[in-house]
Amino acid sequence: MIRSRRIVWAAGLGLLVIGTASCKKKEPPPPAETSAAPAPAPAPPAFAVQGVELGKSIDADKKVSTPTTTFGRKDTIYASVTTEGAAPSKTLSAKWTFQDGQAVKEQSESIAPTGPAATEFHISKKGLWPVGKYKVEVSVDGSPAGSKDFEIK
Repeated sequence: MIRSRRIVWAAGLGLLVIGTASCKKKEPPPPAETSAAPAPAPAPPAFAVQGVELGKSIDADKKVSTPTTTFGRKDTIYASVTTEGAAPSKTLSAKWTFQDGQAVKEQSESIAPTGPAATEFHISKKGLWPVGKYKVEVSVDGSPAGSKDFEIK
């Protein structure tokens, strides 16, 4: 009888040990390390000229309302230079020429863009424009950045 008590007692103790081990809570994983400083904001895109549009008028955002490359002899001709990116200081220049490269007008604008922007240049004449082919060449800090051919009929 003592022996059967020992067997019962040993079996009970074994079940108790197995039951306790299986009911034990698992430890949660340690929290992921986080840095104290937030991630830096992405850098703005590099400054670049996106396009040159010509037209007879511009809107409040300095963009050409209706793009065209054909003008009348009395028209004012607008060039809208669209840019993207940020820069502390850039100089946009527009050189307007007639047929064989004869200078009509040169203009410059200093800008400090922080994102997409439009810069406007224009030419007008009290009299009539000579009929022929013209060109506007745009540069940024003296480096060519775009051009557009147009005609006055």
